[in-house]
Amino acid sequence: MKNIILNFLNDFKKNYKTLILAFVIAVGFWMVVSIQVFPTIEDKIKDIGIEALLTDYMIQNNLQITSEIEETASITIEGKRYDISDLKASDFYANIDLSSVRSSGTYTLPITVSSKTDRDYTLIDTEPRAVTVTIDEIITKEFDVEATAPNIRLPDGFYSGADEITASPSRISITGSANVLNSITRIEARSTYHGEISEARQTNSDLYIFGANGTRILPDGLELSTENISINILIYKQKELPLTFSIINYPANFDIDSLKYTIQPSALIVAAPDDSIDNLSELNIGTVDIADIEPNKTSFIPIVLPEGYKNLSGNNNARIVWDIESYAKLDFTVDKDNFTITNAPDNFDVRLVTNEIKVTAVGPMENISNLTSSDFNVTVNLLGVNLREGTQDVSAFVSIKGAGQKSWVYGEYKVNVNAVTKGS
Repeated sequence: MKNIILNFLNDFKKNYKTLILAFVIAVGFWMVVSIQVFPTIEDKIKDIGIEALLTDYMIQNNLQITSEIEETASITIEGKRYDISDLKASDFYANIDLSSVRSSGTYTLPITVSSKTDRDYTLIDTEPRAVTVTIDEIITKEFDVEATAPNIRLPDGFYSGADEITASPSRISITGSANVLNSITRIEARSTYHGEISEARQTNSDLYIFGANGTRILPDGLELSTENISINILIYKQKELPLTFSIINYPANFDIDSLKYTIQPSALIVAAPDDSIDNLSELNIGTVDIADIEPNKTSFIPIVLPEGYKNLSGNNNARIVWDIESYAKLDFTVDKDNFTITNAPDNFDVRLVTNEIKVTAVGPMENISNLTSSDFNVTVNLLGVNLREGTQDVSAFVSIKGAGQKSWVYGEYKVNVNAVTKGS
């Protein structure tokens, strides 16, 4: 055996040139035979990436593919061996034909395959020949964020309402399917805090998106401008305060305690953003001019709270019901003998033009029935009046003489005076 091997190696060394030449001739002969006997071949090329290039129309109308696309395609081609035998998946394009898309919906669209080279071949088959895609209109829309804190507890004497729980930011933008976005009815940012609080606090939140009938919409496929929303919770101190008011413009000789009345409501529940409410034992809501009080008439005072306070009772006006059913209203004619001019300027001579005025008085029947015209004073105070030469109307203050009066003058009054510049 050893001798056989040695003899073969010796022969190869002597004839290697002849052997190599024979091998080259054999390969060339095989290639010629292959080309002549098998002029064309079929080849299957796999794993060609499928692309979906949006048309100009789709871009202009916010139409996008929202479904997953099958990852690759395979083709069967025919051609000359020397043309196609070395072609690979990277030498081809596989595109979804989107030219027929004009609106959102589900489409089954053909796949078109083209070559990146100038090789000559015939496309026999494509797998898959078409794909089913979902086309949707993608829009961006802004929504208000409703802040809630359902799991907080407040101690007695504290208040926090819906207006005191706010979101930051209070609006977010969402990008996604027009059908989904148009079905959204509200966005809720729900505080993650659980427990009792008695002072202002900022907390994190979980975001909830709701559609019709309270159905929750999951954010899958939606792009939110932010999901990090803080919840700001303001806490108020609350207290029930009795209501009071003041009567103004009554004469010094009037017995103010003789006027009886009730306030409706008698008290308000008020909330304050600080401790200032601790120092309040009542709430003065305003004034009533005595000249506006008459029998069978109810007075109203608008309830206006200090800035930052909240009216938890909800009453916008207080109703003052006067206990003066036994009172009467009578008219008296008061002549100028009971008129007095005060604070006349030094550069004018002023005289009364009005000789008498009709005055209306209100009071207890037994008191007012004893009054006469001489029981009234009419004071014309010119302090601060912009007098001019000639006759003009000026205000007059009418009061009833005597100490401890229980009757008063109803309404407002004016008289005419004539002013002449001194020395003219």
